[in-house]
Amino acid sequence: MPRSKLVLLAVSAMALFSFGGQTRSGQDSGQLTFLGSSLWTKAHDVEIRGTLAYCAFLDGFQILDLSDPRDPKTLSQIHLGGGFAVALSGNNALIAAADKGLAVIDVTDPKAPVLRSILDTPGEARDVAASGSTAFVADGSSGLLAVDITDPAAPKVAGSWDSPGEASWIALRGRSLFLADGSAGLQIVDIADPARLALAGALDTDGTAESVALSGDYAYIADGSGGIKVVNVAAPAGPKLAASLVAEGYAHSVSANGKLLCVGSLYDGGYQILDISDPAAPAVLSTNKYTMYNEGWRVLLQDNRAVVVDYFSGIFFVDIADPRKPKVIGQLPAPSSIVAVCGRDRYAFAVGELSGVLAVDAADPAQPILVGGTGIFRGVQNIAINGNFVYVTDRWSIRVYDATDPAKPKQGKPLTFTEGIPRTLVIRGSSAYLTADNFGFYTLDITDPSAPTVVGSFKLPGFTYGLAVSGDRAYLANSDSGLHILDIRDPKAPVEIGLVKLAGEPSGVAVRDDLACVASGADGMIIVDIRRPEAPKILGAAASGDFSSAVVLDGRFAYVADGLAGVKKIDVSDPNAPRLISSYDTPGEAQNLCILGKTVLVADTYSLILLR
Repeated sequence: MPRSKLVLLAVSAMALFSFGGQTRSGQDSGQLTFLGSSLWTKAHDVEIRGTLAYCAFLDGFQILDLSDPRDPKTLSQIHLGGGFAVALSGNNALIAAADKGLAVIDVTDPKAPVLRSILDTPGEARDVAASGSTAFVADGSSGLLAVDITDPAAPKVAGSWDSPGEASWIALRGRSLFLADGSAGLQIVDIADPARLALAGALDTDGTAESVALSGDYAYIADGSGGIKVVNVAAPAGPKLAASLVAEGYAHSVSANGKLLCVGSLYDGGYQILDISDPAAPAVLSTNKYTMYNEGWRVLLQDNRAVVVDYFSGIFFVDIADPRKPKVIGQLPAPSSIVAVCGRDRYAFAVGELSGVLAVDAADPAQPILVGGTGIFRGVQNIAINGNFVYVTDRWSIRVYDATDPAKPKQGKPLTFTEGIPRTLVIRGSSAYLTADNFGFYTLDITDPSAPTVVGSFKLPGFTYGLAVSGDRAYLANSDSGLHILDIRDPKAPVEIGLVKLAGEPSGVAVRDDLACVASGADGMIIVDIRRPEAPKILGAAASGDFSSAVVLDGRFAYVADGLAGVKKIDVSDPNAPRLISSYDTPGEAQNLCILGKTVLVADTYSLILLR
């Protein structure tokens, strides 16, 4: 398995563009519609102008106020569903928005940016740079695009060049464009005429060219496992390798400023600062770690400041007055992931690896606001809520939090397990029920909600993921054997009364009346007749677009978390022939979801998504 944020949506632009299931008319047609999002992680890029930082996240675009660099604050954000890189051009921010293409955003008022347009590019927009009225887009496997942005509301492709590799990063100088082109190394393109882009020179590197920076007559390449390459580009037609260095990790980003070069690396590589006074003999001044995993996706050097964009932990602002001893002076923190969510009243409680419990006020779904949280912890599996208490399962225990004040959840005493890995918890009154990998099923007493105790158990081999409880029966989704039905009238001694073997990997289950809907991995959602629990039988199925891991029921609809395919809304009024009503392609990987009033809360790995 595998911020306080204020969401300001460009309403006028949303009327022009259809994302996921939103209709052009804006009327409710049964389609899944994006309402809002929060808890963004997966930061990818940043550009700084004055006291403002313009950021690209996997979910979209965000503007930060850096007036106090020790305490960066979010001014605004626009959900795009993609975001790898950002460039500024006049009053516009250009976003390389992954498979969504090139987004043009008016940032005249940084507190209320307006989406002007999105140009769907043929590939995956990974970087963008601007020169005058032309934006150049590194479009992944589709190569390089030149886009006319004279009219920001109607950008149009003016020219293209099919690079031999995977176009990933751009640096501009005069009439030359330097393209980090993946396995094809460095490509130098003549852009004097955007309608006729032409190769001027190239140098294949022994690694994977991820990004490129320019200083003087030299290009500096983050070459993946190939480390750092220094290339003399004084003659663009004949670039020559001048030096090669080993990086701390997988070299992914570079930024040059004067005599300094900053290199960001993945795989816990952090960032390095180098002296490039002599480009042919760069000298490492410092190698730096700043958080737990140190995934330096992007780096930026500006005066005496470095910015490190870590896609798991957020954005770090670093004083490099002494490059041998850089100091982190400010941070915009981000959860590393959002993998499970539950709700109560107006609040959503989400949890992820290294995020702790995060409480979000979702009273206005278009503007969900983080109000508080707990310390971070590891091994997160799932989350449940009962009254004022939030319960989180991890690989070893059930953690208990009193969320009477959602802004300040208070931790109670955890319940530790010696057998099995706690997974899904369902609470009914003063009783709770738990699935556990490599064990099966537990029944719990939560008469004291701050101190759950084990009452009974039922052993099952394999991985028991999903759980639903209805009346005196528990329904267990076991990825190895299918749907198990237990009689739990005696919580000390649960008894299996039925089993139906299912294809795929049963991972989640929801029950209503005489039906059980099982999220069964690559085999989609399977509907089971449970009128006779001793003889359950399969009625129908709805296909998966990726991996169906969780399902909830609301009226006649089933909502399925379908991994990379996002969320599906399925009409199950005819269980023999379930009908797909709508789907919404979330930016990350939809793993878990719940219903809060009329809102569908989705744990999308890298954010919390709110749909209706």
